[in-house]
Amino acid sequence: MELSVIIVNYNSSNFLELTLLSVYSSLKKSNISAEVIVVDNYSTDNSCNMIKKKFTNCILIENKSNFGFGRSNNIGVNNASGKYVCILNPDTVVSENTFLDLINYYKNNLNIGIVGCQMLNGNGVFLKESKRNLPTLISSIFKLLGITKLYYSNIDKDNFGKVDVLAGAFMFMEKKKYDVINGFDEDYFMYGEDIDLSLKSLKKGYNNHYLGSLKIIHFKGESTAKDFIYFKRFYEAMYIYYTKHFNKYILSKYIAYFLFKFTVLTKQLASLFTNFSNDNLQLSNNKYFVTRSKTIYNDLDAKLISFDNYIGMNIVDSLLIFDCSTLSFQEIINSFENSSKTNSLRIYISQSYFYIGSDNSNKKGEIIKI
Repeated sequence: MELSVIIVNYNSSNFLELTLLSVYSSLKKSNISAEVIVVDNYSTDNSCNMIKKKFTNCILIENKSNFGFGRSNNIGVNNASGKYVCILNPDTVVSENTFLDLINYYKNNLNIGIVGCQMLNGNGVFLKESKRNLPTLISSIFKLLGITKLYYSNIDKDNFGKVDVLAGAFMFMEKKKYDVINGFDEDYFMYGEDIDLSLKSLKKGYNNHYLGSLKIIHFKGESTAKDFIYFKRFYEAMYIYYTKHFNKYILSKYIAYFLFKFTVLTKQLASLFTNFSNDNLQLSNNKYFVTRSKTIYNDLDAKLISFDNYIGMNIVDSLLIFDCSTLSFQEIINSFENSSKTNSLRIYISQSYFYIGSDNSNKKGEIIKI
């Protein structure tokens, strides 16, 4: 078997369904021998039932408690049969050429470790965490102050080449190399594991690569709300990373501890006065349903337009709903990237009669049942 796609899920049933639709579409169009493994961390929503009903070929591993991101991915990889593994979040959308392009890229580059890609958020905006430098204490402090030049890689977002750190939402590598670097460090519960794994890859002498021509959608934050627990886990994960890899500097260790703890408290207090909303999007009453079908979707209460006509239109301040049953995922990803950032973007899943998307990475996305 050539590929194993590993997805760790926790209470993301609707977004997971969209992810699986895009994954299976990519595998079918590329004609790759592959398996999809979902490791569920004791979800209380409909995730497991949805998989059993709609994706019968999917291998489902049901944990009896929430084991966290790293440990659950290790469980998935330990059960994988593919030559390559792709670690994928349950709130992503891949294109039809994603996995074939990755395999070809991997084969044509020597001494490669982990490969990542260009990620776009739910508004089609490039996510800088797609390509990062190894975080040092100095670069982390600057990032907390809003100065990110040292934190993110300066390689052009549409280019390709070596980078230090790739995002855990999408990591592709040979399974034997995953095993050589002992997979994810299970001391992390959530956040920081991707930085740690990237560093372990570098320490083994591999080169991590960013492939900017390959684009996916990553809605972000669908499995975790940006609450007190989030802030605590994120910054404590950074502390674990720092003490594991830089603790020979004992004075810096205690400085790091103070800074990270102080930041947790600051972020928690700030969240009390922050309204995480999509108020930045001032939509008109325009709602467009973009499809290739001639069927009228009356329940959507939206103006029906063909995809070919949409390409030539300049639509702003509107809700755009893309029909994934008639459009390719590559076309949808391109549309997200090229759409006016004043639009709100959604994807319609006809099999389940809902459309879905996210305008803000700091809160749960929107799911509208039809």
